[in-house]
Amino acid sequence: MSYLTISRRAALIGGALAVAAPAIIASTTKAQAAGSDLPMRALAQFSVGDMKITVIDDLLFTVPTAIFGANAPEGSVDALFAKYGLPQESANVQGSVFLVETGDAKVLIDTGMGDITLPDAIVDNGRLFAGLKAIGVSPEDITHVFLTHGHYDHIGGVTKNGAPCFPNAAHFMSQIELDYWTSAPGTEANFENLMLSYGNDKLNPIKNQIQIVGDGDDIVPGITAIAAPGHTVGHMAVMLESNGEKLLHLIDTSVHYIVGTNEPTWALGIEQDPAAALETRERLFGKAADENLMVAGYHFPFPGVGRMSRTEAGAFLYTPVSVA
Repeated sequence: MSYLTISRRAALIGGALAVAAPAIIASTTKAQAAGSDLPMRALAQFSVGDMKITVIDDLLFTVPTAIFGANAPEGSVDALFAKYGLPQESANVQGSVFLVETGDAKVLIDTGMGDITLPDAIVDNGRLFAGLKAIGVSPEDITHVFLTHGHYDHIGGVTKNGAPCFPNAAHFMSQIELDYWTSAPGTEANFENLMLSYGNDKLNPIKNQIQIVGDGDDIVPGITAIAAPGHTVGHMAVMLESNGEKLLHLIDTSVHYIVGTNEPTWALGIEQDPAAALETRERLFGKAADENLMVAGYHFPFPGVGRMSRTEAGAFLYTPVSVA
């Protein structure tokens, strides 16, 4: 399985980690996680029906904008960023972890960066645990962990030094993702093998404890795995549903809130299956727009919650909504 590459630099680190941005994002709360290795950066809390959602800002990268249009006409990516008044050449990409509390369950949707460090990156990520501490939730309190796919920024906090970070939690992942990210990396120094090495380190210690989920399976009642392949071979989205309210978490169906929606045919430079990724974007964005669903994106600007609508050009528009 090979990734699209758009430059030597992008191939080295997936085009996603040129330099970690040092900026601190404004927090929605003044709470701080005293005694943690990194201070909490931002929290947001809201409800979906009877579910309590906490969004924890875990990571922040600066990435080359070219990665967002690996198959786009030359100059078009910069033109799109300029149209929206955004800087060209590089873009900030955040990453936020959802904690969903429903009934007696405390469910994490992915685990952020954890202690993973990256080539050429300022280590300013892995703030999930500080966020949990700030709201009085310990790692031992987590009952379920759903790993949507095996990229380092989603599995980094699942284990540390070979031990599970959430020792009392049941862990879930799709079979194709688990098989892929626990397969042996090759010897060539490239992005794919680097990512596989992270997958091996983080997932192999708990591989035999991970429960397999497929399209339409519930993690707990009201939290449903949705097949969303393309970004990775077995990438999954998540539907939250409670008391007549719904939220479709797109995870990495679109990594940028403008590019993936305005130009769904443009391939992200690290997509494992660009054709499948396009089909997933059109299917999930269309569902969200047609059903007026609230949506979330793992890498959308914090807290990453909004709605999707169709445009006259046949694409989509993401509009953030306040969850305060």
